[in-house]
Amino acid sequence: MILKRLHALFPLFLQSVINSYTQIFFAKNLILGVLIMVVTLFDFHAGISGLVAVLTANLAAFLIGFNRQQVINGLYGFNALLVGLGLGVYFQANLSFFIILIFISILTLLITIMLEGILYKYGLPFLSLPFLISIWVITLSSREIDNLVLSERGIYTLNEMYALGGLPMLRMYEWFNALDWALPIKIYFRSLGAIFFQYHLFAGLLIAIGILIWSRQALLFSVSGFAGAYVYYVIVGANIDELNYSYIGFNFILTSIAIGGFFIVPSALSLLWTLITIPILAFFITAGSALLFNFQLSVFSLPFNLVVIMLLYTLKLRERSTDKPALVVYQQFSPEKNLYAKLINQTRMASFNKIPVKLPFHGFWKVTQGIDGNYTHKKDWRFAWDFEMVDANGNTFADEGLKPEDYYCYNKPVIAPSDGYIYEIDNSVEDNEIGDSNLKNNWGNSVVMSHATGLFSQMSHLKKDSILVQKGQFVQKGDQIASCGNSGRSPIPHLHFQFQTSPEIGSHTLAYSFSSYLSKNGKVGFHSLAKPCEGEIVGNNQPNETLDKALHFIPGQELKFEYIVNDKKFNISWLVETDIYNYTYFLCNETGAKAYFIRTPDSFYFTNFEGDEQSKLFDFYLGAYQLIVGVQPTLVIEDHFPLSLYHNKLLLIMQDFVAPFYRFLEMSYLVEYKKPTNSIDNEIVKMNSVVNFKVFGKLRTSKKYTLEFTKNQLSRFNISNGTQQIFLERVV
Repeated sequence: MILKRLHALFPLFLQSVINSYTQIFFAKNLILGVLIMVVTLFDFHAGISGLVAVLTANLAAFLIGFNRQQVINGLYGFNALLVGLGLGVYFQANLSFFIILIFISILTLLITIMLEGILYKYGLPFLSLPFLISIWVITLSSREIDNLVLSERGIYTLNEMYALGGLPMLRMYEWFNALDWALPIKIYFRSLGAIFFQYHLFAGLLIAIGILIWSRQALLFSVSGFAGAYVYYVIVGANIDELNYSYIGFNFILTSIAIGGFFIVPSALSLLWTLITIPILAFFITAGSALLFNFQLSVFSLPFNLVVIMLLYTLKLRERSTDKPALVVYQQFSPEKNLYAKLINQTRMASFNKIPVKLPFHGFWKVTQGIDGNYTHKKDWRFAWDFEMVDANGNTFADEGLKPEDYYCYNKPVIAPSDGYIYEIDNSVEDNEIGDSNLKNNWGNSVVMSHATGLFSQMSHLKKDSILVQKGQFVQKGDQIASCGNSGRSPIPHLHFQFQTSPEIGSHTLAYSFSSYLSKNGKVGFHSLAKPCEGEIVGNNQPNETLDKALHFIPGQELKFEYIVNDKKFNISWLVETDIYNYTYFLCNETGAKAYFIRTPDSFYFTNFEGDEQSKLFDFYLGAYQLIVGVQPTLVIEDHFPLSLYHNKLLLIMQDFVAPFYRFLEMSYLVEYKKPTNSIDNEIVKMNSVVNFKVFGKLRTSKKYTLEFTKNQLSRFNISNGTQQIFLERVV
């Protein structure tokens, strides 16, 4: 009855309870949560105490007004759970016990909020520090509370097992204890159970099954970290009883999961760091136990907290090699998803924290000298480009090319590649005759723009007296700066462009990328956050009005479709919404699935999918994974999906185990634009996309889609999956 009322008050309250159990392993998984809850109820009083503590903390957090999503994720409840389990194991149930339990749960919440405010300033987690503080406080306080009576449970374990599940439970318990497993394996499973104050094999085995269902990589790292710890204890001659006594080895398990795949993107380097922390954890376990013994307190998870927070803080202070190993930026509560998202988003999302810079000209120009070019782009000036215009035959000039005016690029507009201020100008150099060079004024007429602190762009060899801007002037992206010329060390007209960190003309170049551009090589290709290569013909994307408006989705907007399957008509609708972090997504009203997307001036692309993969919204997510707000016939866009979406789940499970080291699955995306068709009052834009599923580089299966835009909206979406075809028609 109480839970029903809570659910009516806060619809996701039950989810917050389950997540409070799984957050101890940094997870959000229903099956893992249920299994952990079952394990805690092996000691029924302890399990109920833990549940009461979670309900108290989460309800208090909700009523006080703390971040609702944090409550849902279980971040405000899992420390209280641990405190409740600990007290439930150590003390007998009575009225005084439950009164103290409720208030110590509230204290744990307050400590959690305090530590969150302190540590989150540095981007660090509070982990189980609130649990440690609270359990130590109540342990010391209990010595002065007469009505808190120490429990005798655990002494008569067989009787307790019989009371819990009768003879079948007793026989199962005895069978597990009688298993002739190697000592390290027994200690591993008992250490897993010890996280929840359960010290027998059966509890650890159930938790291991739950971890396996949630994350293969988490299980892999937990086993690797614990095995490494056991080997370390044997090699150095440390006291192996430290792992066996109270099964304090769970510190190695939690640390391995945290470092191996949760806070750090899973990789061979993250595994190496888990092994490096093993001796450090052992030091803290030994020293902490000796120190706290004087107060008759257990070290619990203190070593895990100290090592993880210390390592994360150290890695955040790096000035270089920030991806070795890479910290998780957007947490998805799954090592697999963290890895697969990182592999995809390191290119797709990399432009978000960078100043967007476009090519400094209109139309398509050829890169006649690129990075590390054969002529002048050497050493400190290697990151630069020379651009020229060419005709259909690849020629850069008309007639005989004996005068600057013969060259197609001469006197053509040079435009601002991004918003910024004009920092430096040289407009005093005469243009050269063809074949001549001015080595005294090497850069010729030039303009340097400031786009941000430490980011400047330089455009050189401009035409004399063509510069239209002044020092200190603010210009917007696309404004004309000057005209292409032939001044300085320039035997033929061309535009020199480079990025640099200082404002002086001719400064050393900077390895910075253009935010996006198109290239022509038979078909038209789209490049995001890339550097043009020598020989490429490149140009900026020009938005198409139909696509620009059709892909401009506004929160509150609803897209309705109808389709027919087996002569039966279906209607679906997708609502555009934003979450508390201002991320925009489509919500399928029929299935509850969510497809998150981002819209930039140049493109529309999906970033994440949650929910039922049988939903038609999932097909739209696949078919419209990345679209360019522009129309170039034969334009081809290629991309990749996170492997967590791979359709064959058995193969995906196999991939998960080895993904940090080797990936044999591939899920790729390709969309090709068709030439627009026009009627008297309407333009129709069509594109075909295909999603390919590959194993070891060989195509296994495909899904095909067709998107049609007309009257400034998505009007039709076709799905072709093998022999079945579904046509979704937009309902206005």
